[in-house]
Amino acid sequence: MQSLFVTGTDTGIGKTLVTALLVLNLRARGIDAGVMKPIASGCSSMNSELVSEDARWLREVTGVHDELDLMNPIRLQEPLAPLVAARRANEKSGEFIERSLAAYEELQQRHDCVIVEGVGGLLAPLAERKGEIQTCADLANALGLPVAVVARRGLGTINHTLMTCATILQTPARFAGIVFCDAMPVEASDIAAATSPAIIAEMARLPVWASVPFIGDLSRANMEKASRLFGALNWD
Repeated sequence: MQSLFVTGTDTGIGKTLVTALLVLNLRARGIDAGVMKPIASGCSSMNSELVSEDARWLREVTGVHDELDLMNPIRLQEPLAPLVAARRANEKSGEFIERSLAAYEELQQRHDCVIVEGVGGLLAPLAERKGEIQTCADLANALGLPVAVVARRGLGTINHTLMTCATILQTPARFAGIVFCDAMPVEASDIAAATSPAIIAEMARLPVWASVPFIGDLSRANMEKASRLFGALNWD
């Protein structure tokens, strides 16, 4: 099973949730899937160390046993785009992508595949190297993995999602599918939410892997149940 990169149309779109569901789906099918969130901002200080709550939750809910430092090697305190947070903390960012690749390669040796969650959208600035700003798209390209796009339903999502899918990825990185995720409750009467997935799939020419409803109970048992929405998905 090939590894996968998970991006989104924005922050707070449900990338972490979808990442966890994909890992749980694979593990339920007997595939040893690892998970990582290589770069995280908005981390909390615990025992004089920065900890990403998202990375810690991913580890707990998926049942993987890898070290948090490997799953999430780069942690920044302020809830900002990583490059901005790094600059404000006077932290050098030039090796962020290289450090992410090294951690990914270690996890890849341990597992059949690794689900990698990006940060923010594809053009979120991650690092600066030799005067050039590197984005989340550069990380996806460096990994060379198929990319799943997490999008919301509702008014405005058509433009945001299609613009994300228009972002240039270099071979072998490629867009592989779309997951719609209700990070917040959506009214059944919301016509935009009901109609936007089909037109996006038609225009982007990408398959819709699943439409994930709002999940209030994030316990492992409920997440395992929700992971069945993806069926026997294969993006190779």
